Amino acid sequence: MCRLVAYRGAPTRVAPLVFDGEHSLYRQSWAPRELLSGSVNADGYGVVWYAGGLPRRLSEPRPIWHDAELQSTLDAISSGCAVAALRKGTPGLPVDRAGLLPLTRDRWSFVLNGFVPHFRERHMRALRGSLPDHLYATLEGASDAETLFLLALAALENGASTVEALCASAGAVSARVGAEEAQLGMLLTDGTTLTVLLTSTVGRTNSLYLARRCTQAPHGVVLASEPLDPGPSWERVPEHSSVVVGEGGDVDVRPVGP
Repeated sequence: MCRLVAYRGAPTRVAPLVFDGEHSLYRQSWAPRELLSGSVNADGYGVVWYAGGLPRRLSEPRPIWHDAELQSTLDAISSGCAVAALRKGTPGLPVDRAGLLPLTRDRWSFVLNGFVPHFRERHMRALRGSLPDHLYATLEGASDAETLFLLALAALENGASTVEALCASAGAVSARVGAEEAQLGMLLTDGTTLTVLLTSTVGRTNSLYLARRCTQAPHGVVLASEPLDPGPSWERVPEHSSVVVGEGGDVDVRPVGP
């Protein structure tokens, strides 16, 4: 599982989203408070921001604290949509660049905060077998995240909304794993609309919080796995919910079925 932060609003500097706050995303790499399992997020990191309508990406398959120049680099970048993620690798899956989050394809960016159990041994072939040929041909690695991303893109091509596309990915996994636990927190954005599905095949889900005009980004909406500071701006997103943040900063939170 992973930790993430995402922003949609007026253009703002990207560095504060990653490095600012008493409990910044950077600090969550070694001191997370709400992981469902494990204690660190040290299997790589990635940052995506939008420029000219397309995602730009920095990523490394190593702990974020190893990059002494990342903060100064991000401090020079402003964007109206940005996503950053820390990776805690799923057991059995390789820790390589192909699995680093956020993933990008064309104008889309994606994060899986969760896992598909026994993905390579039991479910990878079947889930990938349902992809159309042109999307299957873009596969680069062996991760569950990349597979769910492409399943969502396939649904979008068939006319689904962003929420419907993420639900389609979650439904495909649920049909495969049965009673086993799969955590299926997913984020999808095209730089205009930011959509998160917070669900799983069991009762509990990963944590997610929402803040409007927080200290790190006073001119937009921030979604984060854990609050970046103890201020009153942060509200917990209910388990088994979808969140859509629109171009104008409007927020729509709705329940979804497990």
